[in-house]
Amino acid sequence: MASNVPNSHNGKPLIHSWTYCAKDGAPFGVVGRYQNGDGKKDIVPFFKLSVSGWLAGIDLNPRPLFGLETLVAGKAVFITEGEKSAAALQGLGIGAITSLGGAQAAGKSDWTPLSGYHTAYILPDNDTAGEHYAQSVVEMLMALESPPTVKMLRLEGLPESGDIVDWLQCFPCLKDWDGYQPINPLWHDELKEALKLELPKAVHPEQSKQSKQSKPTLAGLAGEGVSVFEWEKPNIIESTTPPVQPLLPEMIPAPFRYWLDDVSHRMQSPPDFSAISSLVVVGSLIGAGCAIRPKQYDDFEVIPNVWGACIARPSVLLKSPCMKEATGLLERLQAEYSKQYDTEKSGAEFDTLANKAMMDDVKGQISKAAKGTGKDRVVSPDDIQKLKADFMELSENTGPEPTRRLFKTNETSIQSMTLLQTQNPRGLLVFRDELTGLLVKWDRDDGADERAYFLEGWNGNGSYTDCKIGRGITDAKNICISLLGGIQPDKLRRYLYQALQGNNDGMMQRLQLAVWPDEPESWQLVDTLPNKAEKQRAYGIIKTLAELDFIEYGASQGEYDERPYFRFDDDGQAVFNAWLTDLQTVKLKQEDNPLMVEHFGKFRSLMPSLALIFHCIDIADNRARSNVSAKSARLAVQWCGYLESHARRIYAMAESPEHEAAVRLTEKIRARALPSPFTIKTVYDKGWHGLKDKQEVMTACNVLIEENWLKMTRKPKASTGRPPLPEYFINPFFL
Repeated sequence: MASNVPNSHNGKPLIHSWTYCAKDGAPFGVVGRYQNGDGKKDIVPFFKLSVSGWLAGIDLNPRPLFGLETLVAGKAVFITEGEKSAAALQGLGIGAITSLGGAQAAGKSDWTPLSGYHTAYILPDNDTAGEHYAQSVVEMLMALESPPTVKMLRLEGLPESGDIVDWLQCFPCLKDWDGYQPINPLWHDELKEALKLELPKAVHPEQSKQSKQSKPTLAGLAGEGVSVFEWEKPNIIESTTPPVQPLLPEMIPAPFRYWLDDVSHRMQSPPDFSAISSLVVVGSLIGAGCAIRPKQYDDFEVIPNVWGACIARPSVLLKSPCMKEATGLLERLQAEYSKQYDTEKSGAEFDTLANKAMMDDVKGQISKAAKGTGKDRVVSPDDIQKLKADFMELSENTGPEPTRRLFKTNETSIQSMTLLQTQNPRGLLVFRDELTGLLVKWDRDDGADERAYFLEGWNGNGSYTDCKIGRGITDAKNICISLLGGIQPDKLRRYLYQALQGNNDGMMQRLQLAVWPDEPESWQLVDTLPNKAEKQRAYGIIKTLAELDFIEYGASQGEYDERPYFRFDDDGQAVFNAWLTDLQTVKLKQEDNPLMVEHFGKFRSLMPSLALIFHCIDIADNRARSNVSAKSARLAVQWCGYLESHARRIYAMAESPEHEAAVRLTEKIRARALPSPFTIKTVYDKGWHGLKDKQEVMTACNVLIEENWLKMTRKPKASTGRPPLPEYFINPFFL
């Protein structure tokens, strides 16, 4: 019996344990049987190894088979239900395997080690569960690329629910055998010979079923030449996508409310996308120019640059036009500053030419004065001193070249971003219509440095020095990056699933303003003029924020402070303190989703960032001044609840992508959009949403096999050419 597993579990003592080994005999897990006197048992997997021994639980998917080390090429393999039965045969020197988890879990195991074996004998337990397990094993074996010849061996004389252990205990030599301990080698040959005499009674699974069958079969319903299946009632498959809170009109800052409501109405799209885009834009304009210190006395400060993502199927919710409503105002502002830059640049060029001309004249006078006058070439100190003063004055008048103020860029390279950050100390908004490409780029080895740079830029107060031969040193004292873009759910699902298999460095959690709203149930044609007055009001706010003197409106800045900052007023401080206490003592402690725990960790900066953004919008609209009010704080708390619901929906994609793909496939089956049988290629060639690639469809089919919607078969491989694709038969319930 294996060691290093607990001697008890849930109050039940350990009866026996079995070690799972790889083909080379190396152990990688243990299964323990815990049972009390009344016969109640727990079968517990221990597949997590620690210093002290095995820990309960298993993360392997698919699960391994028990008995892999007993397989011998060229010999038959016996398949039983349960480790106890398989170990009994192994004790006789017979290759025997089973799967983990009991009669209902055969489909969760990896049966590929049996691909290429000549014969597999299945020994079902004498009950309904045993028959179900045997049928499930048959289906898994038939799905292998090179399936073995499968035979069903029902041992005679078994009691109800009996198995191979009961059969062996019928022999007089084993009347005292407990079913667990090794069998005396003296009896091995006799017992193996008895089992060998039973083998001619083994039959093909279809013959076995025909002798027992009473239910309608697919063969009878779908015609000749179709494999015989026992169909059970299909299970209900429902989406696990969590609901999200709607964005209520009162949650949109009042100065933007009518403008964004008009945008939503004209586009017949939820207001979420244009609203979060406007908040990201405002956060980028404030940027590193002002912070908020959310605690009453602490100097911990938060810079309000935020990252947002608009998630929707392409061309359905018009996410790009909605984002454009907000970023378009920023582009308009950037165009105005471009004209101002052109004017300043022309003036600077004139000043430079004039200064150079005067400097050249002074240099000429210096050369002449240095030669002296008269026969003795006497140099006048007064003349030299005057020329020095002229030279110094002209040198001081040589001002820096004007720089163009930018607010938005599509550039992401470290060198370009660092240069732009030196010229725009408040920071920049990086906009990408499709963010997934950028995220995937950052996951590659050649994008690791850029990823780290952006993670630093999210904080808003980092610095960076770029030093390259031929380009010299570019020193950005402050790196502040805001980020906005769209994401298609299919692409995000694949990215999340792949990214979260490795180390999670918090990149997704930084997309704090990521929203995935419901698609509207109804649509109507709207053709009205835009509300230009409210849009102009919004532009005025954005233009004011670009040059806002925060100190003039109540921000503080001490001698050693890098930037001005606001705090909450007394009522606002009470709101923040209550919210932060609830976050730390309730939400974080009660949350069992590790992704949401990390997401909540970023809320410490999100809530005060949003409060400052709302406050500055009111300042620019002449509605507020001084410290951040309780109204802005309460609105920020409301937004955190709203954004939490969207985060849960997003992370649900990473937790069960195969289930969501299965839901989509059931919709196509119900709509009779697929033939029976069909192949995986049949599905992904159609390009359906959520079912666009081979892996998505394959995982969906595997789920539906488990839920009794599909059965899979594989035709025999021809002597030449490619092996045929597996075929999936649809439960006749849907035909």
